[in-house]
Amino acid sequence: MGRREFILKNVLPFHAGWTLLVIIPTMALYGTLYYFLFDFSVSLMTIFTLLYFGSCYLILKAISVKMTIWFDDHYLYLKKNNNRYVKYLKTDIIGFYSYDYETKSPQLRNSKIYFKICLKNKQNIDLHDVEYRSRYDEDKGTELRRFLKKAQKELQFSPMKRKNKFQNIYWYSNGHQVQNNIDHMNHDKLINPVNK
Repeated sequence: MGRREFILKNVLPFHAGWTLLVIIPTMALYGTLYYFLFDFSVSLMTIFTLLYFGSCYLILKAISVKMTIWFDDHYLYLKKNNNRYVKYLKTDIIGFYSYDYETKSPQLRNSKIYFKICLKNKQNIDLHDVEYRSRYDEDKGTELRRFLKKAQKELQFSPMKRKNKFQNIYWYSNGHQVQNNIDHMNHDKLINPVNK
């Protein structure tokens, strides 16, 4: 049986905070243009605001990638666009954050890409959607639900806790690795206590 690849399009493969490097300079550019070229006008301000949001979206879409993801017995493989696959040992993954794509609740259904995969070496693999609309896309939502189920099965993870009460984002893990990491951190504190 061949491998099952998941292809996610328009993915920002970095922490969402890095988008500020696009948002702030673009805001400064449009603000400066508006200030020096026009007198105050609500209609012109509205047009400039729309141009600003449109420009940010187009820039982020241009730097987004197509991610190809698959699993084998020991590794998680990730490929950005046509680059080579990067592989991560499954045992190095302590958990991940994701929307609950399996929910049946119409208010909580989501088809935006959001995965934050946490590794033992304290690095994270961030996969965020460039889309900001909340309209549910049936095909994309179905594919994300399949990927979430596959990731849970391959990594032997289940939803452990909700990230916060305002979002439908959960921490998926097997609990054992998390407890082992907590025990290891507590052991380090006992050996190397912090001086107060």
